[in-house]
Amino acid sequence: MTFELYRAKVVPAKAAGLSTEELRLYLGVGRNNVRDIAGRFGLEKMHDIYPEHILWRQLFGVLPADDLASNLLRESLADIHWVRCITGVPNSTIRDNLRTGRWQYDRGVQLGKANSEHAPRMRRWLPALIRTRVLGTPTPNFEIVEPVPVSAPGSNPRCEPASSADAGDVFAALFASEAARPSNAENNNSQ
Repeated sequence: MTFELYRAKVVPAKAAGLSTEELRLYLGVGRNNVRDIAGRFGLEKMHDIYPEHILWRQLFGVLPADDLASNLLRESLADIHWVRCITGVPNSTIRDNLRTGRWQYDRGVQLGKANSEHAPRMRRWLPALIRTRVLGTPTPNFEIVEPVPVSAPGSNPRCEPASSADAGDVFAALFASEAARPSNAENNNSQ
């Protein structure tokens, strides 16, 4: 197996975003992991598509500032074996340095669910960030953004009732527009 400095890009077939299979390829995980990861990070499907900008914001807290940055973000995520090959640091040392805070490269994102039995082993990195650090090239033009907080499982913030103040304003506007319309009796007389 040869080492590739640049990872394969996952370019969505539809401009709206990634299908589930494309997201699986991008994340480098099994098909059974996609749904759990999407739920944990608040990645919502919109008409069976995962929008790229939401994916990048929720996983990494970045958005592309230009077309070059978009292309770099489309590279499939790197696993620990790729990081080991490019940095020359053994897997166990990478894990130990991440755990103790001594890791001198990008920390990536842990896609695996942490449980008490085993440490998760699904950390993924943006290849561009590791590559620029190793090669000493300028960092890609990413805009730093705050991920949207993920709501608790089973709750849906869009289903919460509106406040009574909001309801009053809506009904006031509705009734005001009703008053401006001619009544049914006026409509019947005009015929």
